[in-house]
This record gives sequence, C-alpha cells and structure tokens, in this order.
Amino acid sequence: MRWPLRTLLVATLCCLSGAQAEPPPLPAFSAQAAGTRIIGWTPWTLSGKAAPADFRLVDLDGRVVLRAEAANAASALIHATRIEPAATPWLNWRWRADRLPEGGRFGTRDGDDYALRVYVLFDYDISKLGLATRLKMHLARALYGSQLPAAVLCYVWDTRAVPGSRVWSAYTDRVRMIAVDGAGSTPSSWSAASRNVADDFREAFGEAAPAITGVVVASDTDNTHGTALGYFGDLSFDAKPLP
Repeated sequence: MRWPLRTLLVATLCCLSGAQAEPPPLPAFSAQAAGTRIIGWTPWTLSGKAAPADFRLVDLDGRVVLRAEAANAASALIHATRIEPAATPWLNWRWRADRLPEGGRFGTRDGDDYALRVYVLFDYDISKLGLATRLKMHLARALYGSQLPAAVLCYVWDTRAVPGSRVWSAYTDRVRMIAVDGAGSTPSSWSAASRNVADDFREAFGEAAPAITGVVVASDTDNTHGTALGYFGDLSFDAKPLP
C-alpha cells in the first residue's frame, strides 16, 4: 500500500459513524445477482495515478463471485464495519488468481502489484507510537485526514513469494504484508484462506489487536504496468477457521 493509497483507508473509516455495536456480516457477493451493482462495498480509485481496476459480479463455478481485473490499474472496494477480533478473530474467505502480474515482487516498490489483496484496518491508538512515527502519522493525517489508521494487515496472492512470507510494506512500516498464496499455489483454482487476524496483528505490532474498522478488497498492476485477473468469494469474520 503506497502512501497515496491511504486515502482509501480514510474513506473507509469515515463511513463508521453509522456502524452498529453488533455489525452485520460482511456483505456476501454470493447473495447478489451477477451483472448487478455491487451492494455493501464502496468503490475507490487512486485518483490521477492509475486507471480503475474492473470489479463486477459474475457467475463462476455455480456461484456469484467478485471478478477483479486490473490492466495498468489500481483500485479497491471498501466496507466499513466495527468488529472485535477477540470475539471473532478468524477472517475466512475464498479467492482464485487466474492471471498474476508478471513483474510482481513481494516487498518492493516497483513490484508492489497483486492480482488479489485483502486489507484489514485497525483502530490503533497513535499515542502508543514512538516520537518519529507519531510525527510521520501526524503529517500523513494532515494530508489525508484525521481518521487515517495507524495499523493495517494486508493479505495478498503474490506472484513469487512462498506462502506464509511476511514483510513490511515497501512504503510504510504501519502495514504488514502477508503472502497467503504465492509460489506453488495453483492458478485458476479456488483457494480457501483462514487467517487469525488477532495473532497476525500481535506478530506484526507486538500487542493485542484493537477493534477492526474496515475491510478492503483490491487489485492493482499500476507499478508493473501489466495485467491481472482474479476472483473473490465471500469473506467473513468467525470464531473459528474454515473447516
């Protein structure tokens, strides 16, 4: 996630004023109709920097899923919510990558492209940060908005990285990148993913995870200027991983 992409996260958090104490499940793609407008997820595009990726609901393998195609493009769909990871720490989903960006390279700026990304945003208290990091965050919030999150997990289907690989974003050490699928994963085939976001947060930031404030699905090829194609199934937060 580049610094300019943080405006995406601001847009997510600004929607939280209407969030309920007991949030509904993440909006299911499978409950919607192919070819219709996507409900429950707000489009976001990196204004002036890249063309938008193409997101649409399609029938695939007997179920409605989200198709994501990027051609020298970068954009996302965002859903604002509020979830306590202590109660439902498992983020479960299905995804499938049919075409990966050829120049993708995990943890680098020029290769920071992924057919499929899932961001999890956290309500992290900026006062816990060291002085230098606080100053950076104050500057970023002055530029992009006061609700800018200070802690993010980003799960990706990478082109080359071994599944399970972890690095900090090449753009900021407030975003932990985790390759869920990558080298050895089967393209054009559905992969089930289960991540304990509370554990991943503790590994990355060294403390208990605060409330989750948003979820983002994204696809981008604006650095490598290539193409990517993939699909997202439904996402959900649960007390247990997928069976």
